[in-house]
Amino acid sequence: MKYRKNSAEYEVNWEAFREMDDLIPMTRPERKALLSWTKRGYDVDTNPWNYTDGDGWPLNFLQAYRLKNGYSNGPWDYWKGPDRQPLWDDERDRFIAPEDYC
Repeated sequence: MKYRKNSAEYEVNWEAFREMDDLIPMTRPERKALLSWTKRGYDVDTNPWNYTDGDGWPLNFLQAYRLKNGYSNGPWDYWKGPDRQPLWDDERDRFIAPEDYC
């Protein structure tokens, strides 16, 4: 979703950006892309590629950016362990839920 500048939603989204910036390790290009996305008024919990998780919910911008650039897992899911990490389906542009694995 895109917010108008000077709206309350825009300010809340900037706060979400600052929180994400503080808590999630990211590279300089990732931070720059997320900052640009946020400056244009887009919600950090959406992505321009419409990537979704196994349940059909949109991935946040950083997760989608990382997938778009070639890595399907990263620091955000280190705690899950290898048997809990979802698989990415390139044909459907989304994660496959563990119960749907062949």
